[in-house]
Amino acid sequence: MTTVELGNIKLEIDQIETEKFYETQNGFICDCPDCVNYVSKISDVQSELNKLEKKLGIDLTKDVGQGIDELMPHDFDNYHLYVIPYYVIGKCYVNKEELNRENSGPIWTNTKRAKKKLTENISLSIINTTDDIEIENAKNILTIWIEFKT
Repeated sequence: MTTVELGNIKLEIDQIETEKFYETQNGFICDCPDCVNYVSKISDVQSELNKLEKKLGIDLTKDVGQGIDELMPHDFDNYHLYVIPYYVIGKCYVNKEELNRENSGPIWTNTKRAKKKLTENISLSIINTTDDIEIENAKNILTIWIEFKT
């Protein structure tokens, strides 16, 4: 297990199993302008994350969304925001308490999540989606939504 601490958030990640999962996933194949633009900015995301994605076992070039999880673009007056789901095998603790498992049901209402702003342009929103996301042999699954502002 790899432990990553982000202020009051502690992640216990099975980095090896997470990396194995990403080895089986496809890259972004959607040719819509938002996906193409995000893929062209992955090196910027890597720079902002400062190798955090490596500690977590995430491959930013892989499109892993299941169900309604997918890259979501948002246009604002002064910037564009990409919100991208990535999955990791592990647990999340906030103030030493494990983040509750969530179930999307019809939509993520009142979802408990851990949030962390890393830089001016990048934030993380972490949800325990163990009961919603399927990864073979994984007992604990987190969805880490990367929010990248351009």
